[in-house]
Amino acid sequence: MTYNAVKAAEISLAKAMAQQLAGDNIRVNSVAPGSSRFPGGSWDRRVQDDPEGMTEFVRRELPFGRFGRPEEVGAVVAFLVSARASWISGASVTVDGCQSRSLI
Repeated sequence: MTYNAVKAAEISLAKAMAQQLAGDNIRVNSVAPGSSRFPGGSWDRRVQDDPEGMTEFVRRELPFGRFGRPEEVGAVVAFLVSARASWISGASVTVDGCQSRSLI
């Protein structure tokens, strides 16, 4: 419950900042990454500690059947800060391989 409230507030803040800063030609977006695995990260530790349980988690919760990778989120961020995304502001981009069930 706390995570959901904080995430909603963060998305709302980014949208409000985007509107306030547009006059200064500053774009503001937020990125909502899903479960991503990398060496030393919390998902990596969980997989090492409970491989069978995490296999079930992946099967049940991750539609693509795998964790995301940091470079997949990074590619979206790189696009958003590029000139090619110059008309994108106030957006919240979900990068989670269809993991989330929210409507935002």
